[in-house]
Amino acid sequence: MDIQTRYDTNDVSAQDRFAYWRESVCDSYVQLGCDTENRNDFRGLIEIGRHSVVSISKVAGLAHTVERRKRDIRSASDSYFLLSLQTAESSSVTQFGKTAVLQAGDMALYSSTDPYTLRLADDFHKTVVQLPTAKLIERLPNAEMLTARKIDGQSGIGKLVRENILAFAEHVNSPNPMVQALLQDTLIDLIATGLAVHGADKIELSSPEQHVMLRAKSFIRSTLGNPDLGRNRVAAEIGMSVRRLNDIFAKEGEPISAFIRRTRLEGVATDLKDNRFERHSISEIAFRYGFSNMQNFSTLFRTHFGHSPRDHRAP
Repeated sequence: MDIQTRYDTNDVSAQDRFAYWRESVCDSYVQLGCDTENRNDFRGLIEIGRHSVVSISKVAGLAHTVERRKRDIRSASDSYFLLSLQTAESSSVTQFGKTAVLQAGDMALYSSTDPYTLRLADDFHKTVVQLPTAKLIERLPNAEMLTARKIDGQSGIGKLVRENILAFAEHVNSPNPMVQALLQDTLIDLIATGLAVHGADKIELSSPEQHVMLRAKSFIRSTLGNPDLGRNRVAAEIGMSVRRLNDIFAKEGEPISAFIRRTRLEGVATDLKDNRFERHSISEIAFRYGFSNMQNFSTLFRTHFGHSPRDHRAP
């Protein structure tokens, strides 16, 4: 079921506008911190459509900064990529020590599972596509290595991707569930294409540990269906001791085993909401993500999301 929501600071009193904006941003995307030098005269507008797989929003406003902090990530239960498409003025996206400066037409990806900073100029306008991490990783296993990297939307493939993202954003509200599902899939395909073309020869890593982390996460996501997947298997694939690899994961506040479990649960949760899997039983979806004990799976799911898989699937 689609949900259309609008947040406009003009709807509240002047002294409450920035506080209202902070709450609106967090409600629209993920838990974030916001700040501005213009608290007394701030204005902003978000129009967001939440669909079965992706959310698409149009955002405009005055200059401010948005931060995804470690404490925000620790309290999160979902994992997303966000693609920011600048449509007026400028902004910047910083993640993994890299910064992409976006002018009108440019795009950049960022991940909700790692800290990032957005800096937005006065009178900015942008379109933001939010999609489950698993959906993009299926198409582009190294997507995390392509965050905070500018996609030039003015020429070549970048222009094609930009124009079609804006076009699909206008038509994804189709009342036909099958058409809507296909449109959302095509939109994700377009994002993957733009990232693959513009990032193929430009991957830069902030540190050897970050390289190890990205390789490990990519392997985990590609092997989730194997019920024997565990930290020993991951360490052997990376060519590193279990202790050293776990130390690297621990710096992000999550052991390897916890990352595997969370990624599996998020994959199941995403598919339970996907219309294409509505004829698949919960157990079939869980088995596909490597869960072999349904009682244990149900307990883990309820602990992680606060409700049962059946309740999660309910419209």
